[in-house]
Amino acid sequence: MKRICYILIAALCLTSCGRHTSTSREQTSLKVKTMVIAEQGGSPLSRYVGTIEPARETPLSLQSAGRVITVSAKNGQHVRAGQTILAIDNTQALNALNTAEASLKHAQDGFDRVSKVHSKGVVSDQKMVEIESQLAQAKSLYAAAKRQVEECTLIAPCDGVLSGLEVQKGQTVIPGTKLCAILDMSGFSVRFSVPEAEVKRLASGGIVECSAADTILPVTITEKNITANPLTHTYEVTARIKGGTDILMSGMVAVVKMPNGEAKEEDIVIPAQCVLLKPEGPTVWVIEQGKAVRRMIKAGGYQAEGVRVSEGLQAGDSLITEGYQKLYTGCKVICDL
Repeated sequence: MKRICYILIAALCLTSCGRHTSTSREQTSLKVKTMVIAEQGGSPLSRYVGTIEPARETPLSLQSAGRVITVSAKNGQHVRAGQTILAIDNTQALNALNTAEASLKHAQDGFDRVSKVHSKGVVSDQKMVEIESQLAQAKSLYAAAKRQVEECTLIAPCDGVLSGLEVQKGQTVIPGTKLCAILDMSGFSVRFSVPEAEVKRLASGGIVECSAADTILPVTITEKNITANPLTHTYEVTARIKGGTDILMSGMVAVVKMPNGEAKEEDIVIPAQCVLLKPEGPTVWVIEQGKAVRRMIKAGGYQAEGVRVSEGLQAGDSLITEGYQKLYTGCKVICDL
């Protein structure tokens, strides 16, 4: 008899617990994050990551090898045209110049003497041509030696801001190696890569967002590379930035947004992570009357901003963007914005 009573009590407890669990499930509301589908206006935007560049960059190098003896400027300094940036040891160049100068003087003296007697017919025309050739050769060697001396000093060819100077005193430089650059900071451009499938329909204007400078500025494309990168199959594009000269800096990372004209104007673009692929097709979670509902959509393809949706969503719908992993149809949800 006692055994039967124990069984009845256990059954009643299990039944009570089951009802309590079901009631708790019905009453518990899951927290989710949502976005409200807005009216779509204009062409969709493609998003590209780029780098801010100055209006012009002038690389500088020396055509002579040598040991650096002086460094007269530093990075970030505003330099003027004609200002000395650094100099290398010019001892050998000066010796060569002195030798060339002596040879030129000797050739010039010989030419002057022969010219006087040539007018009197003492020296033949052939000999006179030979003397003239020697003088011309001496002048050429002297000019080359003089340029060699000048090449021992790195001079700023224009006004601007010095950048990339890593050379130190005592270091030996190699001819033709870029030593630094002068940046024209009167304007800026942004350089970015565009996939080959999008480069033809890329609009001529858009916007650039630079979080480091906390600014959004209009841009206009000025250059499209006609040769694609063989590894990434992308084309390099340069766009001029309007304004921002007082806040932008070379090397800042920026996001370029350009209308691509691919999607229909009525298409909706949602974050890619919201789309769940099921055997019956792509679906999303939305909120209807405070409850979660799974809805079928028709995806029109991917773009930089996310997934284009042509059917299944409309302006005003509350799309669940986070927290949908634990949802079930009809469960109550609370928006955690």
